[in-house]
Amino acid sequence: MTNREIGRTLDRIADLLQIKDENPFKIAAYRKAANSIYHLDEDLHVYYQHDRIGSIPGIGKAVKNLIEELIEKGSSEYYQRLVQDIPEGVLDFLRIPGLGHKTAALIYEHLGIDNLDDLLKAAQDRRIRTIPGLGSKTEYNIKKGMDLLQQSHGKTTLGLALPLAQQLRDYLAESPLVELISLVGSIRRGKPLVGDIDILVATRNGEEIKNLFRNYRELQQVMDEGPDYIAGQLSFGIKVEVIMVEPPHFYGALAWTTGSKEFRDRVWEGIEPDRFANLASEEEVFKVIRLSFIPPEMRENQGEIELAQQGAIPRLVEAADIKGDLHVHSDWSDGGAKIQETVTQARLLGYSYVAITDHSQSLGISGGLNEQRLSQQGKVIDAINQELDDFHVLKGIEVDILKTGRLDFDDEVLEKLDVVVASIHSNFKLDKETQTDRIIQAIKSDQVDIIGHLTGRLLNRRSGYELDIEPVLQAAAQYQVALEINSHPDRLDIDEHISRQAREMGIKIAINSDAHHREDLKLLQYGILTARRGWLQPEDVLNTMDYDSLITYLRNKDLR
Repeated sequence: MTNREIGRTLDRIADLLQIKDENPFKIAAYRKAANSIYHLDEDLHVYYQHDRIGSIPGIGKAVKNLIEELIEKGSSEYYQRLVQDIPEGVLDFLRIPGLGHKTAALIYEHLGIDNLDDLLKAAQDRRIRTIPGLGSKTEYNIKKGMDLLQQSHGKTTLGLALPLAQQLRDYLAESPLVELISLVGSIRRGKPLVGDIDILVATRNGEEIKNLFRNYRELQQVMDEGPDYIAGQLSFGIKVEVIMVEPPHFYGALAWTTGSKEFRDRVWEGIEPDRFANLASEEEVFKVIRLSFIPPEMRENQGEIELAQQGAIPRLVEAADIKGDLHVHSDWSDGGAKIQETVTQARLLGYSYVAITDHSQSLGISGGLNEQRLSQQGKVIDAINQELDDFHVLKGIEVDILKTGRLDFDDEVLEKLDVVVASIHSNFKLDKETQTDRIIQAIKSDQVDIIGHLTGRLLNRRSGYELDIEPVLQAAAQYQVALEINSHPDRLDIDEHISRQAREMGIKIAINSDAHHREDLKLLQYGILTARRGWLQPEDVLNTMDYDSLITYLRNKDLR
């Protein structure tokens, strides 16, 4: 089993335990272990061979034994016992946006349903409302959620697809038969959900490239092939296609295979492919068709073609523009790294600052900080800062927005911090008007700098809560509160559409990792892709500021 498969098994154990309403700390232990494994740079089998699994942060004796069993046998007796009580099909219920573990447990307990088809039929037949504690609204949410699930059927998150695509690309690139290679299609455009992986290869020996593909370790099956392509399926059912062209035609094919269908239909209609032979770059392709170069993330036919005709394509934000991360958790709450470890990683990434924003007190399951522990953490941060000459650790908090819109800490506590991120972590099912007002009340606070993961969506798992986005954006613009692109690939919230709208209204955007492990800082790459899809420029992004400018900005809210 691969690291990802073992991590996924631990996550599924946590889900099964949560459906069974087991000890929340036991559940959290499996989640933490899974998270650590997802972030390992080394194969778990190497840890196993050197008896080092117990040295991985967050892995205790019981989990260590289970991982060793998975490595040795490819299965776990404990997991099999759990699925005897709760069939694996019940776990599929959790894929429905808005349907949680408690509701899944009630449905299985009262109706014995263990698959999505029967669940939908039960909702359509009005049987869900007969379950104590559920009702007609739950039925409606299941039917609506199933519609959303079917719309994203066969699609996977960028965070899962991109690393797999990069691994296959690098594997093929090692061959001397590959002269040029690139990811193309929706994955190159940075879409948050992708249907498949597309890779373009320039080669003079397509048959040998096909053989290389057939021998790829992660390939589960070859599904189709033709003279200039081969398609198959990787782990987790992700489809992949390798497209082969002669080297002189690579850059023309690169430009053509990257854009969306709507983009291609407008840009390439009536243009002969031979016009792009023997070009030296993708930029030259655009020169041939008399357009300014359009970055891949913008190629969606949403106004970028007109900008290119005018020579007005903006310089989009890049990784090199980012000076720091303003939403990071540590082991003071539910993070897996000490503050100093996070600082070390942030410096390796070239940052000049990082904000430690652990959870606030109301989020008890995540070890949220009360006023006393927040003060103690501040003293630790002060001590770290005294040892640093070229780096700054900001004192912060991810403060909960409570049901009424009030914040989890009073102003006199928050005003002592450098940065305050306000987020919703509970009461997701309030009606649209109440939820909207809740967020606006937080925006009006003199202490809030950033609204975290605005809509609360989890891709392929939970749709965002009901929200009227227009008045929220108007409030953010009026009170000069930034909105966050949460870079975790399960969130990417706010999305490119809200990002672009916010930019047009003068609202600053913070591209944050929401890191719960030092390796999570690298997730910022996904947030940057979303920002580029939203046409954001460096000046639109809060954390492109240098430290002095940022601190001045944060401390002078009335002057923004």
